[in-house]
Amino acid sequence: MARYFFDSGDRDELVKDEVGIECDGIEGACREGIEGLRDLAREFQEGVQSQQLSIHVRDEAGERLLSLSLTLQLKLGRQTG
Repeated sequence: MARYFFDSGDRDELVKDEVGIECDGIEGACREGIEGLRDLAREFQEGVQSQQLSIHVRDEAGERLLSLSLTLQLKLGRQTG
């Protein structure tokens, strides 16, 4: 198993992961990154009009291996009743 680091943030701020998580290859790191995006989305879901969230996965040498992003956008439509 290798250690991967998951830097996360939004348009305004990126938080560097200093601890990392041991994963079974890049596929496992990708799954962890997707879970991380879900957690970020839960934090930002209330009152958000538009938000770009991202997670960048690095290896132990600091090389960026994977970037994941998610856009949250509130679109109000006409309600019918």
